[in-house]
Amino acid sequence: MPSNYHLDKRYFGDYRFEDGLSLLQIGRMYCDRTTRIDEHIQAQLIELTVVTGGKGQIIANKIPVEVKSGDIYLSLPCDSHEIVADRNDPLRFDFLAFSVEDEALSADFDRIASEYHAAELRSFKDERIPPLLANAITEVSRESKYSSELLSSILRQIAIYTVRAFDTAPQSKYPKNLKDSETLCYRLMSYIDTHIYSLKNLEELTEVVDYSYGYLSSVFKKTTGESLCDYYIRKRMEAARLMLSEGKLKITDIAERLGYSTLYAFSKAFKGHFGVSPKNLKGK
Repeated sequence: MPSNYHLDKRYFGDYRFEDGLSLLQIGRMYCDRTTRIDEHIQAQLIELTVVTGGKGQIIANKIPVEVKSGDIYLSLPCDSHEIVADRNDPLRFDFLAFSVEDEALSADFDRIASEYHAAELRSFKDERIPPLLANAITEVSRESKYSSELLSSILRQIAIYTVRAFDTAPQSKYPKNLKDSETLCYRLMSYIDTHIYSLKNLEELTEVVDYSYGYLSSVFKKTTGESLCDYYIRKRMEAARLMLSEGKLKITDIAERLGYSTLYAFSKAFKGHFGVSPKNLKGK
């Protein structure tokens, strides 16, 4: 992954602010013509990619989105995520990853995740965010007196401006010409995709959309041709495969992250889906 410049600060657990926001990762990257950030899982975090120059593609959940200078791209929890720089005009971008525990803001980002789940709907512009993020990068680079207070204030402003951007977004929240049943299925898929690590069982969906599980299961199967359970299993297995390919986590950690009670249960499900054990896949 060659690049001309790459600043990457990670603060998992170090910057957890009293207002319910946590700074997890922040940095700056100037790509060269061959730069490609390989596919990885976002986990339970929100990330903003602020394009400061050049152009390229952000690929979210296998969907490529063209971005250029001035664009800001919102990556949602549990997204798969790639970045490819243009060969003639390589990307330059700042990035910020954070988590939200504040109840009101968390509800706003959950709503955005549901309504703007389609990858092509998550690019926006806001002239206030780039200078705020640049200031935050300066603060983490030198960590002077009151840096923590400034970072807390900056992060909250960026989060609020992001929510406002989607509250006033002119584009359609869903692909055009959807029927009511298709919109409902879209909401269900969105919730599963963005809560793949925290969803304990599919019965939770009834609280999200206020329909009985039997009704949801019937509509989903009739509309998509795939059962709701099969969709959930497939998304869990895709997340497992990607985490295995990244090689950062032990198999037991992946099983635990995906909510399996035992390593045996996870391995059995994985082999049943892919025809190979997670241990053998990781070794390839």
